[in-house]
Amino acid sequence: MAPQVKVIIEKDGKFLLIKRAEQEDAKHFGYWESPGGKVENNESFEDAAFREVKQETGLDVKLKKKIKEIKEDNEIKAVVYLAEPLNEQVSLSQEHNDFGWFTIEEIRSLDKITYKEFFLELLKLAGFN
Repeated sequence: MAPQVKVIIEKDGKFLLIKRAEQEDAKHFGYWESPGGKVENNESFEDAAFREVKQETGLDVKLKKKIKEIKEDNEIKAVVYLAEPLNEQVSLSQEHNDFGWFTIEEIRSLDKITYKEFFLELLKLAGFN
């Protein structure tokens, strides 16, 4: 499987989540998630983060820090970044049909979040409680 990247975008204590559209992965249809996707050949994790966020949300971001690297057999399989938006206007790709800025409390109360407990753990690792 190709390496993956995820980007948690934070602004004013709220986090951007985008909702999976029906025509995509039926398993996660209607689920909220953070932007991300596969790293392409000869692409750095950072460049993949910028590209995926731009494609899925229309936002330009500043990567603030690497939250977590997920390794398997000493090979990096995924990287999760914390970022801040450099512009305000969200423009979704066809992969997603809704977006919202949520507090941690609101995230805890949402039913359909892809890997919810892991996402909340990532927020803790990023310094948010």
